[in-house]
Amino acid sequence: MTLHIRWEAVAEGETCVIAVPFCEANLIVTMTGDVVVDASWRTESVREAVSSLAKPFVAFLTEPEFVELNVTMLARGSAHRNRVWRALLDIPSGKTKTYAELAAELGSGPRAVAGACRDNPYAGLIPCHRVVAKSGLGGFMGETSGDYLALKSRLLNYEASRMQK
Repeated sequence: MTLHIRWEAVAEGETCVIAVPFCEANLIVTMTGDVVVDASWRTESVREAVSSLAKPFVAFLTEPEFVELNVTMLARGSAHRNRVWRALLDIPSGKTKTYAELAAELGSGPRAVAGACRDNPYAGLIPCHRVVAKSGLGGFMGETSGDYLALKSRLLNYEASRMQK
């Protein structure tokens, strides 16, 4: 995945919400001016035409190994969470790490890593779905069962199927 992020301390301007349909869900990208301030998944369906603003995000999600996405994001979270979120970008599409593996790499604890993944405001772009528990999927977006965990499974299956081609 080639995601280039420029972090900004402040976001100013008009707010725009972009729905990006993918894997039977919608990535909802919220921008203030040209700064992404949130990129979270929603499992309820949105049946709207894909806006031209959504097309770069659709291309990136569909073929992450071939598409570069340059975004400016609002800097959020603690220093530890930002370290975790940066480390998530190093997990290749189609691969996973356990919370414990990522924690060991960062000199942290698995629960702290899980908390950073849970609170990731950019879950649709910074791939916290690639971090799993030792004994299964773990959680996704604050849920340990239900629609978001099913979405995590679909995202991982989609990425794994792309790697087999």
